[in-house]
Amino acid sequence: MDSTDGVIGIAGGRELIDFEHLLDRMLVRFPHLSRVEIHTAAMIEHDAITGGALYAVPAELEDGLVEALESSREATEEPTTAA
Repeated sequence: MDSTDGVIGIAGGRELIDFEHLLDRMLVRFPHLSRVEIHTAAMIEHDAITGGALYAVPAELEDGLVEALESSREATEEPTTAA
């Protein structure tokens, strides 16, 4: 594969490709393996290459994170008592 085929962006100085498309290509190349086996191997390789670092995440993660952190903050705030 040419390094520019299927590149969807760059993060952390690394070219990014669509994970599902990668799995599809590997299924064609290695038809004797299941999608689960290829997925597992891909996750192991990802961790080996990046040390487990996340370079890109779905954009909607930000909204979900804000929601979760706001909920967490509200749950830990002490209720005020009227004097």
